[in-house]
Amino acid sequence: MTHLHGIAHRLLRVPLFYKILLANCAIVAVGAIGGTLTTVWHMETYPDDPHYELMVVFGVVGFAISFAVNLLVLRLALRPLDRLQDGVDAVRKGDLTVRVVPEPLSDERFDRLLATFNQMLGRLEDDTHEMHRLSGEILQAQEEERRRVARELHDEAAQALTSLLVRVRLLERSATPDEARQHVQELRKLTAEALEEVRRVALELRPTILDDLGLVAALGWRVDEFNAASAARVTLTVAGLEERLPATVELAFYRVAQEALTNVLRHAHAQNARVTVRREDGWVMLDIVDDGMGFDPQTPRKAGSHGLGLVGMRERMALIGGELNIQAAEGGGTRITARAPVNGMDVKRGLMENVFATA
Repeated sequence: MTHLHGIAHRLLRVPLFYKILLANCAIVAVGAIGGTLTTVWHMETYPDDPHYELMVVFGVVGFAISFAVNLLVLRLALRPLDRLQDGVDAVRKGDLTVRVVPEPLSDERFDRLLATFNQMLGRLEDDTHEMHRLSGEILQAQEEERRRVARELHDEAAQALTSLLVRVRLLERSATPDEARQHVQELRKLTAEALEEVRRVALELRPTILDDLGLVAALGWRVDEFNAASAARVTLTVAGLEERLPATVELAFYRVAQEALTNVLRHAHAQNARVTVRREDGWVMLDIVDDGMGFDPQTPRKAGSHGLGLVGMRERMALIGGELNIQAAEGGGTRITARAPVNGMDVKRGLMENVFATA
């Protein structure tokens, strides 16, 4: 009994094409045998009858059996497609948690289709959750950047402008030409300092050298600014970048280098750092290596430290079809490697620049 049940189970698991083929072959075989036996019996019993009624009976019975068997086979075999359609309708309504369970006796190819559908839904659901998480972190990073710019404007530019107002009042109260000349000189110095501070903040937000001269010149300027403001020494090595890269690619790599060097300055306490950028086999690669205190990339970090910056770097590289790799350990320095295809992804430039400029 068990053996027969196993054979029946295997027959019901055969592909849909063979189910229909076997069902129709069985109908034809049973019809042929039954029709032959019935005809022989009828001819022996009623030799003088023309037997026209047998033709009608065979036609009606054959059609009914064929219709019933094919209906049953197709309904059982195509039930997974009906369930798949129900799943698609649920996804259209926004339900990504739906899953389609294979039928016990369905076609193996349908089972693979359902498994692929479920796998796609699982990835889509995971990607949706990840997108929401990253969106939240990027918004937080944007707020941190705005807070930093506001703090710098308040601490530097606003104080310089306040000093200017004080000097203007002193100039108005000058009693002698020499005293007025001294105040004018102080005003000139303070104005130059305020202009330089505003210029520095503006360049931090978007260096014009990147648009005018490209990635290599912008990285050179960034390294010079870093060396002027820090006791650490940074060197820049460039290879294979004689031609300009696409604007979105240059912007992404510049922002990654900027954020990495900012982390070196604020967190790493490094003595030396090395920036290497090269173009090779259709790819652009950027390495930033320092000998600082390092960190554990797996450890969650508070806002304002490495964490949000790393999120921003990963997102920038992902938007141009690239990737970011971080090698770091407590007390062992840090190495950040970014790579992306030269042509990047087919993303609208306006969207890219908006994301990069605000994140």
